[in-house]
This record gives sequence, structure tokens and C-alpha cells, in this order.
Amino acid sequence: MSLPILEVTDLVVRYAARGLFADRPKPAVNGASLTIAAGETLGIVGESGSGKSSLLRAILRLVPSESGSVRLDGCDWLALPERELRRARQAVGVVAQNPFLSLSPRLTIAEIMAEPFLARGDRPGPALRDRSAALLARCGLPADFLPRRARELSGGQAQRVAIARALALDPRLLILDEPTSALDISVQAQILNLLADLKRESGLSMLFVTHNLKVVAHISDRLAVMRHGDMIESGPTAQVIAAPAEEYTRQLLGFGLRQRAVA
Repeated sequence: MSLPILEVTDLVVRYAARGLFADRPKPAVNGASLTIAAGETLGIVGESGSGKSSLLRAILRLVPSESGSVRLDGCDWLALPERELRRARQAVGVVAQNPFLSLSPRLTIAEIMAEPFLARGDRPGPALRDRSAALLARCGLPADFLPRRARELSGGQAQRVAIARALALDPRLLILDEPTSALDISVQAQILNLLADLKRESGLSMLFVTHNLKVVAHISDRLAVMRHGDMIESGPTAQVIAAPAEEYTRQLLGFGLRQRAVA
């Protein structure tokens, strides 16, 4: 059996106390464990404050972990020194919630697309521009978007650019933090279909964080539910949605189930 692309074991994240005499705060992430196999999408769902964003930041080493382990392709991710981490991060693509905050308004789309290639040490020139154009085309945008700037794009177009940039270095894992929540409903469906196509074509593994259970049902193979830092339920998405074991999961699902019944 091949190793998981991502394996997180008993991960604990605890932020510093506010004030000299403040009590030690509870963990933002309390012993979370998960695995993602090659070509699999894991959805993590929870309300604001559930710990899902802290979990993502710890996996990406944007915040320190108190204990636990993170392994990417079998490599001890948390033990990598900074100089090795930069190269290892090429195996992970990240798509943020709001593309207009992640794309510089000062740069053209060509310059934005070139950033990961140049950071790797590639030389600027026609070949790099051709690769950027091919990535845009893969994400449903023509090459004539390259001279534009992010502020000239719609939300859906900007998120397609963000996804194209995240794919630039052929990552093994794509991490998506609420990638559709800032978009209109019709555009959300288009982005989800794009992600499904990319997964089918390239076998990408994905970690998809959202509060929207309808989104999770559309894109994820397995689902994990977080509450107050704890991962309270996990399993195949269809199973969790059809027969949730936890009352909290049933509460989260209630709105979506009523919506489907009305439809």
C-alpha cells in the first residue's frame, strides 16, 4: 500500500495567552488526525472558530504546532529546516478564500503567474510565458488575460488565476481554504466543476476547508467535522451526510437537507 500524500497525527495548536496573568488558553486544534491518499479529496467542515483554519495554517507551518506530526509524502514536514522547507513547499499548492487579497493589484497576470517559476529559479522569457498561458487555458481562461491586472477581473476569473498559479509547480497536494465562499452561487458551481475536472485529469489530492456542506458534498471523497478544536466525526462524505453520528453534524446538515427537500 502506498504512503498517504498527507498524514497528520495528534496535531495540537495552542496560541499564546493574552496578558501576563491570563489562564493558559485551550487548544485551537486539539489532537487532530487525518490522512489524504493519492487522488483523494478530504473536506474539513466547521463553523467559524472550529479550528479548521488553524489546522490549515499549522499544516503549512504558518503557525507553530505544540505537538503532533505532519508528514507529506512520508517526509517529516515539521522537522524540515527553513532552507529545505522552501523547496519542499513546491509539492503543495494553496488557494485562498479571497483571490483579490492573494493576487497583487500592481502586477499583470503574466507577472503573477511567473512568480512561482522565478522563485524556483526559472529564467524569464517566451517559454515561461507559454507555460503561464497553458496553465490559464487549463483553468478556462485565454492567453489574452496575461496583460490584464487582477482588479480588472471578476471574482470567478480571479479565482481561476489563483488556481492556475497554485498549479504552476505541479503540486502533489492542493490546499483550498474556503475557495468559493467569496463568489456568487453560479460562479461557485463553475469553480467546483473546474476543481473536479483538474482532479480527474491529473489525480491531484486536495484538502478542502469550508463551512458549506453542499460544497463538501460536491467535491469531497471523505469528510471531517470540527468543533471547538476537536475533530468530532469523519468518514466517507456520502455516509456522513446520510447518517451523521454526532448531533452537531446533524445541526450543520439541517439547513442543507431542508434546502434539498424544497428543491
